[in-house]
This record gives sequence, structure tokens and C-alpha cells, in this order.
Amino acid sequence: MLVSALFASAQMSQVTGIVKAEKATIKESIALMKIEDGEPKVIATTNLAEDGSFAFMFKPGYEGFYAVGSPDMMKGQFPVYLKPGDKAEVAFDNVNAEFTGENTPENTVLSKWANLTKSLKRKSVYFMGSFSTYEDFFPELTTVAGQTDAFRKNIKTKNAKFNALMKDLTVYDMDFYAVNFLRTPRSKHPKVEDYPAYYSTMVVKNKFPNDQILSTLYGKRAMSMYAEFAAGRGADMNQILSVLTTTTQKGEYVLYSQTMGMKSYDRYKRMVDEYGQYLQSPGQKKRLEELSAALYSTKTGGAASDFEYPDHTGKMVSLSGQKGKVVLVDVWATWCGPCKKEIPSLKQLEEEMHGKDIVIMSVSVDEAKDKEKWLKMIKDENLKGVQLFASGWSKIAKDYKITGIPRFMVFDKKGNIVSVDAPRPSDPKLKELLEAELKK
Repeated sequence: MLVSALFASAQMSQVTGIVKAEKATIKESIALMKIEDGEPKVIATTNLAEDGSFAFMFKPGYEGFYAVGSPDMMKGQFPVYLKPGDKAEVAFDNVNAEFTGENTPENTVLSKWANLTKSLKRKSVYFMGSFSTYEDFFPELTTVAGQTDAFRKNIKTKNAKFNALMKDLTVYDMDFYAVNFLRTPRSKHPKVEDYPAYYSTMVVKNKFPNDQILSTLYGKRAMSMYAEFAAGRGADMNQILSVLTTTTQKGEYVLYSQTMGMKSYDRYKRMVDEYGQYLQSPGQKKRLEELSAALYSTKTGGAASDFEYPDHTGKMVSLSGQKGKVVLVDVWATWCGPCKKEIPSLKQLEEEMHGKDIVIMSVSVDEAKDKEKWLKMIKDENLKGVQLFASGWSKIAKDYKITGIPRFMVFDKKGNIVSVDAPRPSDPKLKELLEAELKK
């Protein structure tokens, strides 16, 4: 037990530091963040002590970049590189931060890079407090760019993974500061002929051969801004996407550029219809589900919110794939007594509707761990129709605001809503509703 406890303790990492009171932008509490899909996501928050000090102890879910600071980018965020057992100490002064105390070899390199680019970051990202214009920013950008090759050659820790990522980060950061500067309000704005040579050297073919940039702070923003800059002014969506390499990168750009300010489900649906081929990563699908649930309105006559789940053979089946037929959706679970009570009536309804333009889809919201139980019930009860497995209260439950089952829903031949809270099969009114739709 003692050995186990010592091993567990050795896997914990610590991030400590202080927020200096004078002109502090971080007030009362501070956040520790992981980097997910090129953005910081809060892992934990802690209140600042009276002297502004703070401490986090946690077990890293991965080796790589994390961030400490405010969830609000404009109030200050600072990257740290962590492995299990690492310690990092950080001091914040306004939006600026620096490593203090003893550091790991990785954070020693990161600290030197942060110091080299601190002024560029201040002028580019925290522009409201810098009042910088291109007249002072461009010469500094040129100077720092001239020092980066030598800096990269001196990244020689014993951690090969970090060395490769850090070298990439120097490129990502410089490009981000350069392009972000052009995208932020200034008292003076340059003409293209005023741009220093760095801007012409930035654009190269296959800039991001892998998704490494999405493991860095501001990675998504940097990648997206670069793609727009490289595609050129007036470029359309497809031209911008062509600058990016992987499906994940393209999907992240779609979400970055299309979802800001999105308030209608119709706009959401157009985005998915046009660019859904790029929105395939687990994180992207999760964000799509959340956005869909927030925007979707289950009004009669409105377009159905699509869903797609595997059937008992593993084949993916979607609601949208049933257009041309009336669809009855049964949302149920093997543990649900009222659901099982409706099975005989549902079987009878299936027999009576056999041969007509109707599809009956039964969608189980059993958790993934109970899939075998679901398969067994399909066999034991000789369940017909289309049997789908949703692995819990996923998209269908979120979109249609389902909090209790059984739930029966009816959709017309065009894929529009007839009812999202239809009568149960034991009620003759359900058959009447289906027959009325079949006549249309």
C-alpha cells in the first residue's frame, strides 16, 4: 500500500505561483486548463490567497502543453509543459507571466521562448493595453524572427517529443502574433506594401502536415487565421479549406468560422449538410450535438433533427435516410417497465402496417455497457422493425428534449415533424395518426 501511495504521489504534477496585486487582470480565482482541439479547457479553478498565491496538484491526462491563468484569453493565459510528477511555478503581472523558481528542462526552454516573444504577444494579443501600431510592431517582428532559427537549434532537452513540439510552437506562435496583429483594431493600419518580409515567408504549402498545432495554446485560432491569410482576401470557404491538410483541421476551421453567433437551427443544418464530411472527430461530434440541442426547436411541421445509430448488425442507420416514408420512432430501454409493456401493442401495430410506406425505428437509450442485454432482448422478444442502439441519452434525447421514456415520435414523408410526443401503440389514436399521414 505504501509503494502504491508513493507511486500515485509521483504521478501528480504541481503548478504553483502568484498573481501580483498591482494592476492584476486575474481577480479572486485562477484556472488550470488543458489544451483540447486547439483551445484551453478548464480542468480546475482555485481561489487566490490574500497574497495572490495559488496552487494546483493534479494527475496530467497527457504529456504536453497546459495553461494557467484566466478562462478569458484577454485577461492572461500562460502555457506550461507538464509530464506526470513535474512542478512548475509561475508569476503573473497584469496579463504577462513568467516562470519563477526551479523549472524542468522543458519549461526552462519554454520560459526562454516566452521571454523572447513577450513583447510581441503583448502587442499582438493584449493590444488594448499596448497601443502598438505597425510602425513599432513590424520592426520587432523582424528582429525576433531573425532570432528564431538560432533559438530552435538550441532546443536540445533529453525529451525528443518536447523538442519536436517546441520547434513547431516557435513557428505557430510567430505566425499567430503576426496575423493576429493585422486582425485587431489599431490607430494606424498598414498597407500590404508596408508588410515586412516575414509575411511573405509565412505561407508555405502543407504548412500543417499533422494536427500538432491543435495541441498548443491558441492552436485553433492560429491555424484558422493562417488559413484565411494564406488563402488571400476575398477567398471563399473552399479556398480556405484547401490550405489545410487533414480532415480534423478542416473540421475545426468550419466550427471556428461558422458557429460564432449561430442562432438558428436552419443555419446549423446547412453547415452540417455542406461540411459534415469534415466534422468527424469525437470532439467535433460532441460539440455538434451540444449545438444542435441548443438550437433545435421541436415544432410541428418543422424539419426533423437527424440522428444516426448502429442497428443490431452494426450497420449505421439514419432518420434522414427514411425520407419518402412515414416514420414512427420508439425511444425506449431494456430496463424501462412502461416501454416493455408497449411491446405487444407495437408488434400488433407493425403487423397491421405491414406493406405500407411506414418505417418503425426503435431506438434504445441503454448505456453502452448494456448492449448485450439489448441484443438479447431483441432475440428473445423477436423484435421487428429497425432496432438502433444510441448508447445512452445521446443526440436523439438532447435534440428532442427527452427526459422520460417511452417516447413515440412521428415524422412525415418529407422528413418533417408530425409529433414528437405521439400517443403510445396501446392507444388507437397512434394508428389513426399514422394512417392520416399515409394518405397525404
